[in-house]
Amino acid sequence: MTTLLYFEEYESNLSHELLKRKDINPIIIRTNKNMKFFNESYLESTKNVLNYVIDYYNDIDNEVLKFKNWLKDNDIKIDYFLNDSEYYLEFSNRFARKLGLYALTDEQICWVRDKVDMKKRFREIGLDRVDFREINSKDELKKFFVDNGSKKIIFKPRRGMNSIETYMINSLEDIDGLEIDIIPGKYMAEDFCYDHEWSIESLVQDGKVLDSYVTYIPNPTIWASISNDLNCHMTVPKIPSYFKFVPKEFIQQIVSGMNLKDGAMTIEVFISNDGNIKASELGWRLPGCQATLNHSYSYGIDIYNLLLDIAIHKKVNLKYQDKIVSVGDLYLPNKEGIIEQITPLEELLKMDGVIDGELFTKIGEYQKKRRVGNDASGWVQVLGENEFDTLQKMQKIYDIFEIEVSNDMGGKKYVKKI
Repeated sequence: MTTLLYFEEYESNLSHELLKRKDINPIIIRTNKNMKFFNESYLESTKNVLNYVIDYYNDIDNEVLKFKNWLKDNDIKIDYFLNDSEYYLEFSNRFARKLGLYALTDEQICWVRDKVDMKKRFREIGLDRVDFREINSKDELKKFFVDNGSKKIIFKPRRGMNSIETYMINSLEDIDGLEIDIIPGKYMAEDFCYDHEWSIESLVQDGKVLDSYVTYIPNPTIWASISNDLNCHMTVPKIPSYFKFVPKEFIQQIVSGMNLKDGAMTIEVFISNDGNIKASELGWRLPGCQATLNHSYSYGIDIYNLLLDIAIHKKVNLKYQDKIVSVGDLYLPNKEGIIEQITPLEELLKMDGVIDGELFTKIGEYQKKRRVGNDASGWVQVLGENEFDTLQKMQKIYDIFEIEVSNDMGGKKYVKKI
């Protein structure tokens, strides 16, 4: 049986599928920093699985030595390593590499984690992308804005996730108003791109892109989340004819240019109305939200187990269902305050095309509005014949969805119907 060292940031669908495998002996590693994200019932259910907690705040070489001694005491030999965490990507890959396991190099970590190094690498391998600059102070941000003709730009962390601390800059006053301490080496800015945002998810084995799956994003995620516009994503069963690129070949150019070997990639791209593509940002991991399930249902495959096969170097052969459909996830709008009324999940599940869903909030609970891409009061997963059919069904769900909140604003009640 193959022994897989698996870094677990939190309980996930990938973790659940790993624990079902009969051909893999997992060793789960966590850190004392992320243990707070696991509930007691999950920890109880995994207590009989080999697991080890690393002291994240200790010297990594000392922790590696302690772990090696633990392996020796338990007579364990590790064959392969898998990390699907964005936040802990650098730490987990460094840890695995010090154990002699195949993992990303420091240079590759920068390419897939640091947005400045990533975009520099895009440029080096011949990919189009918007202009960008590393930003170390507000003065540098102002200079980039002026150098850009005082046109709209985007400011964000170099190693950010989920669009946290991502801001649209329209004026010098916007920069003065930023309540951020710009730490050198932590931030960047780039031109605002007016092309349409899409994403592409791919599986990679032995340096070869097995296939790529395109996701249509009607409205840019972070801005849709902030304003409670239609915030959704869906699989595209047939590549649009106006695309002037082949998604699989585009991703292969990145994989080859970064010498990536085995894993999954998700990447945001911009596509113009005439079909040209610009690379935006990638993650060397499975996508967030429900995109992995969307593609799995759309194509009739199990991407979680395919990634596990890739991790243990088991040859992957992709076999799709006869009719590829479109499955997408719709984030339900969110409001800050005490929830007084919300459309019941049971009602949403009865709507045309809905195959699954979840509400995060209950009546009487306080719900916080977060400035992140996945801010929502819940989600539903929707099935359609193609992306247009799925989008139409999502629009109907969005139109009927209601959320009412009350805020303690001097006794004044705030109620809004979405």
